[in-house]
Amino acid sequence: MFLAIREIRHEPTRFALIVTVVFLVAYVTFFLSALATGLSHAYRAAVESWSADAVILTEASNDNIGASRLSDTQVAATRAALASSEPPERLVAQAVVVEGQEETTRTDAYAFGIDLTGGLSPSVVAGRPISDPATEVLIDESLTQEGWALGDTLGLAGTNARWTVVGLTRDLTFQTAPVITVDAQALIDLGDPLSPAVNAMIVPGGGLDDTSRSEVASALAQDDLVMMTPADFIGELPGYSAQVLTFSLMIGALVVIAALVLGIFLYVLTLQKRAVLGVLKARGVPTRYLVVAGGFQTAMLAAAGVILGLVATQLTGWLLPASVPFRPSLALDAVITVAFVVMAVLGGLMSVRVVSRIDPAEAVA
Repeated sequence: MFLAIREIRHEPTRFALIVTVVFLVAYVTFFLSALATGLSHAYRAAVESWSADAVILTEASNDNIGASRLSDTQVAATRAALASSEPPERLVAQAVVVEGQEETTRTDAYAFGIDLTGGLSPSVVAGRPISDPATEVLIDESLTQEGWALGDTLGLAGTNARWTVVGLTRDLTFQTAPVITVDAQALIDLGDPLSPAVNAMIVPGGGLDDTSRSEVASALAQDDLVMMTPADFIGELPGYSAQVLTFSLMIGALVVIAALVLGIFLYVLTLQKRAVLGVLKARGVPTRYLVVAGGFQTAMLAAAGVILGLVATQLTGWLLPASVPFRPSLALDAVITVAFVVMAVLGGLMSVRVVSRIDPAEAVA
């Protein structure tokens, strides 16, 4: 360890360049991971807020909530199948265009029609809950960045309905779009051209165990209904899996590239100091000690670059506007940090063969 630190102190500029390379790659990796986490969270935030045990859709919908439309008979069948557990709740999910009173402000959003007294009702962080289901709505606070505020009157493009914004919810998005919370029956009563209907039945958390889940799924299948776990439902959201896979491959590739670059740097440095290593071996320093010192040095350089990259990423997050889906994850950052250091050490092992084959007599000569 002493040898590794002393060498860094002896040639700080050379090792600073190595740390800079690791820092730049680590910064890009952490930045991409925060964007990936933010995007995936914006896709599923509303679903996670339900804390549900299951999501029930029609079999013909191919696990797509937008294509699922439950008839009154199927809604009744769902409630009958779950009669012995917590009653399921209706969900009307409609992609809409929200427009202001003057119809000059328009925003894409999702309207979620729910039973306002049920477990799907979100927490209100500003304003108050809905007291008049026919005329009042809640909006996600991200819409305030689009100019919406408490007390505004909003409507849905193509309809004559108008609601007053009485409360703001937080972190309630679906497929990256902000969610507007409406009474389910009020949304269904809009009729054409939206033609809203019950898209899903949501089973509250704690309502099913493994045995009852199998029995309920079999009963629902007789009415052309399928029951999914929230995790499976999220995985089937259009574009979600492709997005997660793409970012995961990019992050993994950057970690491997950083390890290879650091390994090449250290390999070249090892070739340049063959004479020094030969002298050390001639003085009785064992090869194992030199290899361990090199590994420790590699871990130090990688850790320094990764920490700098992590700090720079956090500073960048504070400067970005709220509209950017930037959401650092402590757990993911910890995994990336460990992966960087481990992969860097493995990459640095490329120079082990050089160290082990150094002949003290030839190196000194």
